[in-house]
Amino acid sequence: MSFDQMMIRFCSPTMCGIKPANIFFIKQEAFSQHHFDEWKQNLQAHGITACSGLLSKDFCFILVFDSEWERKILDNPFVKVFLSGKNYLCNVGVERVINEIINRMQNQICFPHEIGIILGYPIEDVISFEENQGKNCKYCGYWKSYSDVGRAKQSLCAYRKCCNLCMKWLAEGFSVSQIITEYKRFLKAA
Repeated sequence: MSFDQMMIRFCSPTMCGIKPANIFFIKQEAFSQHHFDEWKQNLQAHGITACSGLLSKDFCFILVFDSEWERKILDNPFVKVFLSGKNYLCNVGVERVINEIINRMQNQICFPHEIGIILGYPIEDVISFEENQGKNCKYCGYWKSYSDVGRAKQSLCAYRKCCNLCMKWLAEGFSVSQIITEYKRFLKAA
């Protein structure tokens, strides 16, 4: 799979405005700084932030997110209490909270499952995931759902449809901007 295909496969729901953030992990040898910089610039023109970093000598991550959507998520009082309980400073801005999550992801033995909050997963599911150590979920799709299975299934279907359409358009030679514009047209027509 090419770098462009990976970006579409793993990030299209955020690019197209139906998910606040996406993250994926790739082997360092598959990461292309040049291609990533092009993607970052193209996404920025659509209000999407992209960042990357090393996780180990072999793997790196790519995170894309919608800052405005993240701001709304992080303004939720329940989210603030939850993150404060994990020693996050919540009134410092979206980028600083996300940078702290990235820092913990890169430097801790334990994966910071609170990343699920910025990925758009219901906080109830993030908390239940931690309490159940990832077991006993009611449904497993993009995330392990412990609460609203209907919402989880509906989201999974929407994300898959988005990804499939965007992959089709990429194969047809559409640019990033054209893919985003075409998906917004698709949503209006639906």
